[in-house]
Amino acid sequence: MSAAVEHSGRTEGSASPLLTVRELLLLRIAVGGATRADLQRDVAPLLTSRMSGLEFRRSAELAISSLIGAGLITEAKGRLAVTEKGRQPAEERFAAVRAFPTSWGEAKTSLILGALSASDTPSIRKALTRPEGLAALILQHRYGKTTARVLSPADLRSELAIVALERAFGNKIKTGLGKGSGLPAKAGRLLAGQLFRSPREISSDGKLIIQLACEIAGAREASVAALELALLRSLLEPREESENAHAQRPSQRAEPQKRPPRSPTPRPANDRLPLDGTSVPPPRVVSPPDMPEFCRAVVDAARPVAEGWPGNRKAFISLVWKAIRNARPDWGLSEIAFKGMLAEAHRSGRLELATADLKDGRDLKSLEDSKILYKNTVWHFVRVQD
Repeated sequence: MSAAVEHSGRTEGSASPLLTVRELLLLRIAVGGATRADLQRDVAPLLTSRMSGLEFRRSAELAISSLIGAGLITEAKGRLAVTEKGRQPAEERFAAVRAFPTSWGEAKTSLILGALSASDTPSIRKALTRPEGLAALILQHRYGKTTARVLSPADLRSELAIVALERAFGNKIKTGLGKGSGLPAKAGRLLAGQLFRSPREISSDGKLIIQLACEIAGAREASVAALELALLRSLLEPREESENAHAQRPSQRAEPQKRPPRSPTPRPANDRLPLDGTSVPPPRVVSPPDMPEFCRAVVDAARPVAEGWPGNRKAFISLVWKAIRNARPDWGLSEIAFKGMLAEAHRSGRLELATADLKDGRDLKSLEDSKILYKNTVWHFVRVQD
């Protein structure tokens, strides 16, 4: 289950992000506990650019099951709380602040300080509350300047102008533009404006700093909330060096074949030996679940895709099957075996299945894919008890 949760927080074939969905949920639960509604409100906005609300709920449920199984969190009456074992990794992640956060707002501040490699000082915290201050720290971190203090707009504009000149003429240009040499403000802004993807001239130092920081961070507007959101989302993206390495892979071409490959000879359906004579890979070890484990996994998979109102929420059996197939390949279940176990779980009272109103033609394909024929009844849904 843990492997499936980690996969839900990453894109296949990409580098690892600084924070996975599972780790982010653990951090949120560690700050005073949380309900599922709290997680939806506080964590889901950080992932809207990568997954839909339905995908987030599905990933969150699988992550919660994994965290509970690992002994990192507990659940009582619908509220999730961190254990001592789970608090340790949270404390390491919140090491940027002097005290463990008591609210999610404080926790986000800690994550931002860590992302900017900034110290937890009164002057830095004050800067984080202003668009100009937060933008300045973003630029100082981006261009390798110290983040121990916040540079003034004029000083930062001069530093950005030097960065632009270094990119154009090499590092030697810096020897002629030391501190105090003083480029004219307009000329400095013109040079710093070359750092935009589309070079432009900005009328003031403050606008230059904010607009450039918004472009670098990926913020949609020049506000503290937008910059904070962009920084937190960047923690869920692959590291820059990993992205660069990944971008270089397509340039490595394989050597061309000397002759075109021949089309393979058709293989009998019952032939398990490869045609090239190589050894057969060892068969995958499967471990079918027992009924209690199966029922718990079905409920966890059904909850995020269930529809309806409290007390009458139901999930298509076909959607639950897709989630189980992806999350637990080690079970080695076929769709027929899965539906057979569902029918047995319903018969024994461990789960409750429901039938659809055939007058409702909203999703005929899902109804057809979900049906289970059992005696004189056709089941289509797994009922979720709230």
